[in-house]
Amino acid sequence: MEEKEETLRQKLRYDMRLRVSRTDHAFGPGVAELMEHVEATGSLSKGCKCMQMAYSKGWKILKRAEEDLGIPLVQGNRGGSNGGQTVLTPEGKEFLKRYRKFEQEVRAGADASFQKWFGTEEK
Repeated sequence: MEEKEETLRQKLRYDMRLRVSRTDHAFGPGVAELMEHVEATGSLSKGCKCMQMAYSKGWKILKRAEEDLGIPLVQGNRGGSNGGQTVLTPEGKEFLKRYRKFEQEVRAGADASFQKWFGTEEK
């Protein structure tokens, strides 16, 4: 009985993963986060490390998103005395900014709807 009472006292929550794509659900919160890490570090390798992700996986998900969206998201320069560098393209920066704004608006609407339907558990 105690376990059931404890479960009833826990607040409900919801989870939402918002994706934007043409055909393949290629751009979502994970790609956006990786792009933010790349922008902050100037490196795809470091961005992947921030997310505890293999470089090959990070490269693959970015390329898949670029193919689906039809725009370049990142641009890399290899080698040199200081190593390579990866930066967001202007199109990538703009897409990421629009995605985050869209995500904020959708989340605000979802929060209001969740509160309406589940916010007060004592009815």
